[in-house]
Amino acid sequence: MPSKRLISRVILAFFFLLMGKNTAAQDLKKTLQKGVMSADSSVYFFSAAKSLVKNPADQADFDFAKNAFFSDHGILDSCIYYGEKALTYFEKVHDLNKMIYVRHNMGKAYRSAGDYEQAIQISFEALPLAEELKSLSWQGWLLQGISNNYHDFSGYEKGVYYGKKAYEILLQNQENDPMSVVLALNSIAINYDDWGKYDSALFFHSKVMELKSSLDTLQIGFTYNNIGNTLIKLNRLEEAKPWIQTAIKISEINSESGISEDYDLATYYTNLGRINTKTGNLKEAGEALTKGKFYSFRSQSQEKIGDNYEALYEFFKNSQRPDSALFYHELLTQINDSIFNEKNAQLITETETKYQVAEKERILAEEKLKNQRITFGAAALGIFLLASIGIGFLTVKQQKLKNHQQQQEIEFQKIKAQVDIQNRLQEQRFTISRDLHDNIGVQLTFIILSVDQLKKSLQPLSERAVNSLDSIKSFTQSTIIELRDTIWAMNKPKMNFADLKERLWGFIEKAKYSETIAFSFEMDEALEEQKLSSFEGITIYRIIQEGVHNGFKHAEAGNITICLRKKGNDGLEILIEDDGKGFSLEEAEYGNGILNLRKRVSDLRGKIDIESTIQKGTKIRIDLPENFHDSTRNS
Repeated sequence: MPSKRLISRVILAFFFLLMGKNTAAQDLKKTLQKGVMSADSSVYFFSAAKSLVKNPADQADFDFAKNAFFSDHGILDSCIYYGEKALTYFEKVHDLNKMIYVRHNMGKAYRSAGDYEQAIQISFEALPLAEELKSLSWQGWLLQGISNNYHDFSGYEKGVYYGKKAYEILLQNQENDPMSVVLALNSIAINYDDWGKYDSALFFHSKVMELKSSLDTLQIGFTYNNIGNTLIKLNRLEEAKPWIQTAIKISEINSESGISEDYDLATYYTNLGRINTKTGNLKEAGEALTKGKFYSFRSQSQEKIGDNYEALYEFFKNSQRPDSALFYHELLTQINDSIFNEKNAQLITETETKYQVAEKERILAEEKLKNQRITFGAAALGIFLLASIGIGFLTVKQQKLKNHQQQQEIEFQKIKAQVDIQNRLQEQRFTISRDLHDNIGVQLTFIILSVDQLKKSLQPLSERAVNSLDSIKSFTQSTIIELRDTIWAMNKPKMNFADLKERLWGFIEKAKYSETIAFSFEMDEALEEQKLSSFEGITIYRIIQEGVHNGFKHAEAGNITICLRKKGNDGLEILIEDDGKGFSLEEAEYGNGILNLRKRVSDLRGKIDIESTIQKGTKIRIDLPENFHDSTRNS
């Protein structure tokens, strides 16, 4: 991945724009130039520039400079804040160059924050402006940015498509701007790499190295890293290591010059850690991954943080430290859930489709205008009037058919894109759940076997030691059960209440077998086909599980009743009753069980009411509103 800084080129582009107009404000512009170029003295120069602002145009240039500065230095919130302020003025005066440039900076900021929906949307908004400006450079840069966003969102096929579009456009301007061609080639290559098409990735990376003679080596450290990254995936580790080490040296030289290299160093040290993990050099791996973690947090990039967590998970797994491995696996899952949720996938598809529809509509409008001209010309030729009417009729009919076909193609592409994204999300779920089962599940089972072996081999044991080992075994067994439930939910991104009912019956049957309790379970037939997301399903399952555990673990109940009833169109009422010994609500309010129960109900926007009477039992009632399906944590 290239440095999102490339600060020298960005600054040159910025000052070309900034100095090109409005000579009456040269003092302000020169001061702003110093503010953008000087990281150490930027506060001083921007303060001086602020005193030179005399009118709305000056204020817009000031906001524009701050937007560029914060973009290059990775200060994301400020970049977006000043970008939105600058756009308000530039859109009024229709300054296309600056409108595009500000959006380009904001797109980089959103991408770093992992907000790919906004990043792609803002790039698609800028593309028509670049076309209106007839700027090949801007069209290529924006398409290249879209390619990178699809890469980070695991949309590799689309990433290759937009990367190649960028390359075709930028190739026309290669002599003036070879670096932009390099970045387009890089976008194509990294998408091929993570798509698993390694030969294609190395081919496009090699095309960058062919251009090396016309470039500054300090600008292409990312290519050295990316070649190394592909070689890692091909398990050619000894070949990969020198490429990664060269990339690190280049970034360290750039850092000494004041260029922000946090994003790149996060990538390079994480990759170096991966190599050392795979080759068994665990001490060196730990040192590299610690540096990678430091720089990934400095970069504020969700993508880089996630990559580092994944590498740390592999490191601790190979170091035989299952607790730490599970910890980083959970962190990785949380990041992936925040990035790859279906809502974002759908919004990105809709944003792209809007752009494609606009393009098709523009083409249709041009064709319509062309038809009108044809019809007018035909009408003017009086001597050929009858023939012209016939030709015009056929032309219009053919064009209507063509228009209809284009509209159908738009709909088809939209549906295909949605299906592709859903398939990729499901593949990722299966991969993670398989890894959980094959690695964490196996290690937990190994712990249980080890505890049993210890009890046999260390005889005689004190009662305290036996109790401690039994406690470890019991906790591990319950963790395995929770893990299996999580895997079940991950493998069913969409389910209904019939699926949930089947899972609950399995849980109840196991409880019957281990406890002398009579269970009663009822569910409205009207609920059977009602849809649930995996998050909703597992949360409702955990709520009922927690309520039932209270009955047979703490309340010493003889009978437990579970009832699920439909409320309104999509609402739900859950009742869990037992005839146990009850408990004091004041004393239990802050226990883990009650807190977990309230937290899960809150996640589904529901309400919970608990009634408990000493020696008479407990009644738990949960009401989930009709909009509980809109929970932002749906997966």
